[in-house]
Amino acid sequence: MATEAACLAGVVKDDTLARLIKDIESAASRARKAEPGDRTDIARFEALMTRLEQRAAGVDPARRMPLPDPAACAEVTLVGDDPARWPGEMPASVRAAATAIVARGLVPVLVVEPLDAGATVRPSDAQSAPDPAERWDSGGVRGRQAVEARFRAQICEALSAPKPRPIAPSGINNSAVTEMLREFAGAEPGVPARRVPVEYRDGSRSANPMPLRALPLRGQLEPSDLTLRFALLSIRHTEMDAAVDGAWLRNAEISRPRPGAQTDDLVYDITRQQLDELARHGSRVRLDLYQTGLEAAVVGFYKALADHLLARPRSVAVQPMYYDGASVAGARDRSVRITVDSSPFRKGTPWTM
Repeated sequence: MATEAACLAGVVKDDTLARLIKDIESAASRARKAEPGDRTDIARFEALMTRLEQRAAGVDPARRMPLPDPAACAEVTLVGDDPARWPGEMPASVRAAATAIVARGLVPVLVVEPLDAGATVRPSDAQSAPDPAERWDSGGVRGRQAVEARFRAQICEALSAPKPRPIAPSGINNSAVTEMLREFAGAEPGVPARRVPVEYRDGSRSANPMPLRALPLRGQLEPSDLTLRFALLSIRHTEMDAAVDGAWLRNAEISRPRPGAQTDDLVYDITRQQLDELARHGSRVRLDLYQTGLEAAVVGFYKALADHLLARPRSVAVQPMYYDGASVAGARDRSVRITVDSSPFRKGTPWTM
């Protein structure tokens, strides 16, 4: 049998240890300021902490102070011998033991042994595995149509459940996501507005829910004071770059390896700021948005647009433009297709009040 044990090791401070602690603090500071998805300094911090723990592993048992509650140490990051720089949420027992080690002229290092000898501790509130999810019936449709039908069913469930359930847009064509969000964002008489969480395939959940049944949207665009054409992401289809006024988002900034919810939240924040700037002068602005792929960017944009319209009604209208004529139903109506520098696009349902 095995159990988890924790102790504080008192390490003799020398120049090598002082430099290591300084490097750890630098990596932690840089990691906090890194862009979402950038793990360079996080990996550096983890590697340096491993070196510190290896240094503590060879400490004489006489300079080790056992801690009674290893579970309380799970989220503790203890670096250096300056109590003023230790995290404020450190458990009192750990802080007291670390202070005692500092008083002896040593540097405290937290050491957790996950497989120490002893009786395995079993939590008193242990729970069984959840029941299997209820099987969803696609009604005979397959492939892309089944995926889109499931997304629609998720939105309906999120609106009807006593508590909002998350919707999951991962793997769904960007035009289908946009059209369904547009459909359910529109207000309906007698149906209360609701904000529903957005969750991605990797398990991450966005900090910003999607407002549904919240906007009195119209079916037709009205005249605007200014019309701008933007690609949602730069360098997706370079042949149309000369035909648009710019890119709403920088591909190099958005298309990085990170959890889907972080990309969603980043796009949401950028979009809210840029929409506020467009509406700052009081003019009514129309955006023709040429979009392709990356559902986290699409969802983040339209969530931000919905919240912007709730705060500043009629200030902005968005005409979605879908690459290659893809429609929600999978059909292609060439009568509504347009060409931008040899690239085909089709109009979606406008977001306008």
